[in-house]
Amino acid sequence: MLKNVSLPSFRDELPADEHFELIEEANSRVDAFTRNRRDTIHNFVVSDFELVGAAIRWLVENRLACGESFLEWGSGFGVVTMLAAIEGMDAVGIEVEQDLIDQSRRLADDFDIDAEFVEGSFLPEDRSIIESIIHDFENVDIDSPSAYERLGKSIDEFDLIFAFPWPGEQQYFAAIFDQFAADGALLLTYDGRNQLRLQRRE
Repeated sequence: MLKNVSLPSFRDELPADEHFELIEEANSRVDAFTRNRRDTIHNFVVSDFELVGAAIRWLVENRLACGESFLEWGSGFGVVTMLAAIEGMDAVGIEVEQDLIDQSRRLADDFDIDAEFVEGSFLPEDRSIIESIIHDFENVDIDSPSAYERLGKSIDEFDLIFAFPWPGEQQYFAAIFDQFAADGALLLTYDGRNQLRLQRRE
């Protein structure tokens, strides 16, 4: 069962110094990537990095996560994963598009950030339990191999998971988290309207 956890408002909060340069450079690279790429990645949309970064910093400062293991589902350019790493978390991003993995690793190397990025699906290898859920996904690749075997970890080994579901798909992400995450784990989601939601599995 998932329980909502209250979050403060971060809207008027300036990005932390450690976040600012990374976010500025990432936004510039994202713009160039989308402008110059011949084939559009239709499911690639970035979240509000400043807002999400402020939330992760608050979670770490208040020690709300049970541990330091962080996972981003659909990590894109990897910025949120890197923000979690900056805050001292053991951060991993899973992304199905190899081009985005390459961009993430390059950005992390340029900023000397210790974050890991793995190509593949954020869905588990055995999807029979959630077959009815994933068939309702419209914007998630449900056919690619799972990334967890390559990663050497499973969903229940992560203390904080971040995701940016498409509109109407929040409940499906929550259902997958509820099915596979460990007790006490946190799910932080961004809904695209500058709104964050935090849930804990109990």
